[in-house]
Amino acid sequence: MVLQRVLKSLVEARLELESSVMSDFIVNMDKVMPILSPSSKRFLSILSILLDISPILSKFKPFTLLSSSKRKEWIREINAESLIYDIINTLDTVALAIYSLTPRFQESIGYNRLKTMREAKIEERDEKLTYKHKPKSYYDVVVIGSGAGGSIVAWELARRGFSVALFEAGPEPSTREFILEHPIIRALKYYWDNGLTFTWGTPTIHLPFGKVLGGTVTVNSGTLFRAPEEALRIWYKETGFNIDSSSLNSAYSIIEDKLKVKPVPESLLGGNALVMRNGSKILGLKHGPTRRPIEGCMGLGECAFGCPSSGKLDMRQVFIREAVSMGLHVFTNSMVRKIIMRNDRARGVVVDVNGVRVNIESKITVVSAGALNTPRLLRASGISNRNIGKHLHIHPATGVVALMDYKVRGWIGTMQSYYVEDLLTEYKTLLLATFPPPGLGYSAGSIPLSDLYKYEYLASIGVQTSDDNTGYIASKQILGIANYNLSIIDLEKIKEGIILSSEILEAAGAKKIYLPLRKAHPASSTSEVKKLLKVVSPKIFKLSAYHPMSTARIGRDPEIGVVDEKGRVYGYDNLYIADASIIPSTTIVNPQLTVNAISLIIADSIAKEL
Repeated sequence: MVLQRVLKSLVEARLELESSVMSDFIVNMDKVMPILSPSSKRFLSILSILLDISPILSKFKPFTLLSSSKRKEWIREINAESLIYDIINTLDTVALAIYSLTPRFQESIGYNRLKTMREAKIEERDEKLTYKHKPKSYYDVVVIGSGAGGSIVAWELARRGFSVALFEAGPEPSTREFILEHPIIRALKYYWDNGLTFTWGTPTIHLPFGKVLGGTVTVNSGTLFRAPEEALRIWYKETGFNIDSSSLNSAYSIIEDKLKVKPVPESLLGGNALVMRNGSKILGLKHGPTRRPIEGCMGLGECAFGCPSSGKLDMRQVFIREAVSMGLHVFTNSMVRKIIMRNDRARGVVVDVNGVRVNIESKITVVSAGALNTPRLLRASGISNRNIGKHLHIHPATGVVALMDYKVRGWIGTMQSYYVEDLLTEYKTLLLATFPPPGLGYSAGSIPLSDLYKYEYLASIGVQTSDDNTGYIASKQILGIANYNLSIIDLEKIKEGIILSSEILEAAGAKKIYLPLRKAHPASSTSEVKKLLKVVSPKIFKLSAYHPMSTARIGRDPEIGVVDEKGRVYGYDNLYIADASIIPSTTIVNPQLTVNAISLIIADSIAKEL
């Protein structure tokens, strides 16, 4: 298969592995291939073919037939702004992830995950939340999607005694999987299209989102903020939506209480957060531990790939579990194909439950498929509104990595446990101490291979900005999951974040600073970082993004929004939306808590109608 041949050739050129280690790489590659979805395999195979034929004009041979040294030489010659380098960067990420699964690499950097899990002595839970029987033909309420919005609506309505069916396209994970499987394998299993989802535009932006019971909340970093007043003012200015602060704050309090939200304690901060704290103290910045849903956290550092210890409380563990005890029927691996519409009313859904297509009728239908999938489902169901799929907001993000002069072991401790807010007011940019497990992190600073084995000495700061630009999801999206171009203003905000992150890391003792660029550009000081940022092209930044929102936004009328202030779709009395797609505009900070709270308010409105 061309994909395997190209990945093997790329690793040979990049890492110069011994034959025995290459054998381990091939074994792991064979384990990964069956996990890839058909669309991911097609995507990666197309990229592999394009990479393989690209050297023919200059080297007269395909990439896979060049010697390792000739491959290296050819890669060095490629312009980092070119599409082919974008392809190399994507395949590099996949190859490095597979290589990171090899025991020898893990041993070489002091990362012994299985030993950590054994010592943690985590108790496995056999409890299953998925309903064991076929769905009934009728429910009071059908909820589509089990993430930050759908789980809250299902919980509140089940709690009030209504019959509710919750359909989730992804699987229900087990504690055993979280304990035994490497985070890379779990990322492939629990993200849409194995996490290989990107926006189409300049630059290409990696935008992963969850496909698992509990939605992206199951596989997010768990950082919770209330939306600042500035965000509420933006909402009103752009859409005329003036949310009742008292109701919102009350909903916030209910969610925070259920999720046991609190600042990360000192014992769980981890070495990476301490680097950020030390540097911030020296610079006199505003900093502190993030607020998170913590209960029994062991500091395993795998929050964004499903928490092995269940120490990060999520939608499954709290709201869905409680709702199931009150009669909620949960169906996983169940893709809703369309909403059944008759006479401008939602009559139910057409859904594939474990591959069997059935029609389910309901009095109320709630779409909670997320900001990227809700517009697609609405269109597939014949719902018409000029705003569907428009006004896409995301939080573009990147990472700055530093080589410190002391051991950090950044993967130990609560992931994303510390933040700096000095850029939040002026630049709407947040800095977070984020260090994913080895082999993960698409947008992190580009580390030269010579420094790859110094992992224990690396520290990382994530830069997350609230965008001023918007994108859209086309009715027939050919490339990527959405169309989005990063604005010059947003790029400048990211640069400010990179500079402040560099200053923090330098103050904390950094020897080298690695910028998030397609080719490695190590700097020895913040002054060097500033010089580099002045001359590099916007096209060569490595960016990820998170928190898509606003693609079916609330508005004062159907000319501005898709739903009214109660979450009801304009023109359809019994069709509601409760997820990030209805957020009127940017939340500035991480939106989970706000989606939870607004969905609780919507659930109350639905209950009154029922």
